[in-house]
Amino acid sequence: MSGEEVKRRASVYLLLVFLSFALLQGRLIQLQVLRGEELAVLAQENRVHLVTLEARRGTIFDRSGRIVAGVRPSFELHLVYMNPRQVETAVARLSALTGWDREELERKIQQQRYRWYQPVTLARDISPEVHTLVEEHRYELPGVMVEAIPRRVYPWGRYGAHLVGYMGEINASELERLGQQGYRPGDWVGKAGLERQYETDLRGQRGGRQVEADALGRPVRELGEISPVPGNDLFLTIDMELQQVAEEALEEAIAKAKAAHPDYQRVGMGGAVVVLDPHTGDVLALVSQPAYDPNWFVTSGHNEELHRLTTDPRSPFTNRAVTSQFPPGSAFKLVTALAALQDGVTDSRELFFDSGVFRVAGKRCWREGGHGWLNLVEAIGQSCNVVFYELGLRLGIDRIAHYARLLGLEEPTGLGLSWERQGLVPDREWKRRAYEEGLYGIVEPTWWDAETLDAAIGQGFHRYSPLQMAQMVATLATGGVRYRPRLVTRICTPDGQVLREFPPVVAARVSLDAAALAVVREGMRRTCEPGGTAGLAFLGCEVPVAGKTGTAEVPVEGWADHAWFVGYAPASAPQVVVVVMVEHGGKGGEVAAPVARRVIDHYFGVAPR
Repeated sequence: MSGEEVKRRASVYLLLVFLSFALLQGRLIQLQVLRGEELAVLAQENRVHLVTLEARRGTIFDRSGRIVAGVRPSFELHLVYMNPRQVETAVARLSALTGWDREELERKIQQQRYRWYQPVTLARDISPEVHTLVEEHRYELPGVMVEAIPRRVYPWGRYGAHLVGYMGEINASELERLGQQGYRPGDWVGKAGLERQYETDLRGQRGGRQVEADALGRPVRELGEISPVPGNDLFLTIDMELQQVAEEALEEAIAKAKAAHPDYQRVGMGGAVVVLDPHTGDVLALVSQPAYDPNWFVTSGHNEELHRLTTDPRSPFTNRAVTSQFPPGSAFKLVTALAALQDGVTDSRELFFDSGVFRVAGKRCWREGGHGWLNLVEAIGQSCNVVFYELGLRLGIDRIAHYARLLGLEEPTGLGLSWERQGLVPDREWKRRAYEEGLYGIVEPTWWDAETLDAAIGQGFHRYSPLQMAQMVATLATGGVRYRPRLVTRICTPDGQVLREFPPVVAARVSLDAAALAVVREGMRRTCEPGGTAGLAFLGCEVPVAGKTGTAEVPVEGWADHAWFVGYAPASAPQVVVVVMVEHGGKGGEVAAPVARRVIDHYFGVAPR
């Protein structure tokens, strides 16, 4: 090789060395000068993680201070999402250790992957065995940690489920509605009942903790913490012991109805109980069945129960006390009687004769052969259809509808617990509109006398919720003052400071003639005495009760009628209103009235018979 060739190759080599150092120097300048601040932040974030601390949800108490919904520690498995390779390693190893489905773990991470350096929840309420496995293999699980999180617990289980509601993971529509308030994917929110209605009061404010981690994402030490702020507490009007008594009594009534009609297609599908203080509107018990245990939604291992609930044809998530509407049957005769007395189409002295058959439209009394001669008080006590057919014709449907609205049966009660619907009070104008709009299968707009007869005894188009019926009876019990139903008395901070109070609210004052009201009340008292349609249920009752039974016919072959009882006690000085409805339960006096007896006995401290 000549000298010139050596010089040329040496020059090329030196040039390459120079260019390499130039590139290296340029890269160093880029990293240290141009992007130095940015990369310093990234390095710090890779070392220091901000771990969210969930706030303790507010406690829900009943009127005596018993916990209806509280919190408990839940050990949860979290993954700090740092980079795909570490995530893949952690998921593979975790799946191998626990036997959990790898695809399911990856799906959960995918849903929350944008939350860099924020924990992704892989599992809630992990078992002690899983907890031990994770701790033993921490060095094989980069970014995986176990955290103790406050989770909801419902000490009373299924008792009061529709009242309290349940919690679940936030969905897309809820996130859109609540996102501006700091909610994010993976958060838990109230889905129904009080949990949903008072979500923002109960929630609290989350905190955070700075945790230094090593290169594999394992926590090394804490650097600082902002404590979460617990949610506010609710204090209810509900008496949970009374709630439990009502729930158990209704369960027995539904079972009794099923046993009495084993061949029916629909019998004992569910039911409701409403207990009110008529002088404040306080809801003392609010029962809907079939029920569910809200604990199933916040703990693992209940997939079979949840599947059963969602496929149950009886619709266990429906709050029958508030959202469902039924024909009231003879319980509506109280409205017809009051309307007839107030409008002067009859009085307490008039005698009626019931032969068992009415003179219009071939209508009949429920008792074969009729009741013979009787006055209005006796007609209420024995629930004579023929007397109320006669009163219905004298009044006309529009006057009956007027008094139904006056007693609050059309408008929502204002409870606010769920999606209440307006009651259905039928009259001529309603039928005309329904015909024009093609509703309820109405094929012509004319209102017929036969429809007035049905309406006068609570059949036909009437549809009301048990809570609406309870408000109607409470209005009779107070002599015309109707209170808005109240569930919450106050909201307090965890240290007891009152934030908001909810005093009783008068929804309406109805002018009721004292003499007319006295006749109706006396008829209700006779209902619960020997010879009345609820006489057997209240035989030997230590507290005088006034009430009305109802058996709402269902015009479908093989379906049992709806059983009703509405009333209050004591009869002379009402303190408590009780309404019971058993869907497809049969006769009101046989099925619904005994439930009310159990509730009233407990309320007044009478030992069960």
